[in-house]
Amino acid sequence: MKVSSRVIAFTAVLSALTVVLSFLSVPFLYGSRIHFFQVGIMLAGAAGGPIAGLLTGSVGALYMASVRSDPTIVVGNGLLGLGVGVLCLRLRPVLAGLVAWALFQAPWIFFTGTLIFRVPLPAMGFILGLLTVEDMVCASVADVLTNRFHLRSLIVDSGRLQQ
Repeated sequence: MKVSSRVIAFTAVLSALTVVLSFLSVPFLYGSRIHFFQVGIMLAGAAGGPIAGLLTGSVGALYMASVRSDPTIVVGNGLLGLGVGVLCLRLRPVLAGLVAWALFQAPWIFFTGTLIFRVPLPAMGFILGLLTVEDMVCASVADVLTNRFHLRSLIVDSGRLQQ
């Protein structure tokens, strides 16, 4: 499979955008905060495909992983991007984002949180609930951006037409 220069550039830009978005957060319940860096990951998977989603998720999560001293964040977000990219072949980006969260990233977070980091189940439930809200918002934004600006056809399909 040949990867176009558009997909490579798009992946690089969204990886950088994901890092920048990891600095932005809004206050939420009980002193927690909601982050929006998953928008870049989901957008990369939806418009650029599975490899773009995987790379953006992994590279984009490096800052958050270093802040939290948790390298499993890189794997979890890579899985999210990969899942969105694969699922977008059949589903709208909003559904692909939510299904990828439920099938890939949420189980990864639960597994690593409870078995590796020994997070108590009530705290893990709160964390997963918070992340579900984040992913619902981010999947919705990625869906609007992808469909409104026809990003997939601009990034992936136009490269195929030129060949």
